[in-house]
Amino acid sequence: MMLLLARCNAPKPTHNPTATESPVALKAPSSLMYADIDPFIHVDDLTKNELIQLFAKMYQADQQYRDSLNNGRKENETFFLQKMRANDEANLKVLDNIIQKHGWPYKSVFGEEAADTAWLIIWHHRGKRSVLCRHFDLMEKAVNEGEMSASAFQQIKDQVELLSPDQIDY
Repeated sequence: MMLLLARCNAPKPTHNPTATESPVALKAPSSLMYADIDPFIHVDDLTKNELIQLFAKMYQADQQYRDSLNNGRKENETFFLQKMRANDEANLKVLDNIIQKHGWPYKSVFGEEAADTAWLIIWHHRGKRSVLCRHFDLMEKAVNEGEMSASAFQQIKDQVELLSPDQIDY
């Protein structure tokens, strides 16, 4: 039996959106309407302190319903799962925008909590290889510069190796 492992920087299939496809189009119906954080917040003009506060809000949104699943009443589980998924998607959109404008959130710039929150947001999409690979090179660089936990990155790397390189998001 031969096992083939593909890293994130393996050649990616090319796909050029047609004129009818929107690169930012939401799949309908969108769970984002249930999120506790605005996934469309403009991060371009936020100060460093405002970004740090935004990461704190993202962490709160990320953990709130996970905690509720563990500590809440069983009859609320469906609601908690819906909110958790919505917040995960909203947080990912916000993080993608932050990274696009400011790069991977380094501990020395935004603090350890913000850096850990960025990893956590990616980690909560660990079943989607495309999400894990999206910022893989930036995370690897951050680890090499001492700006990200090596053990956290190793978890991402291990998960990437478990997922098929031709995985498709449905």
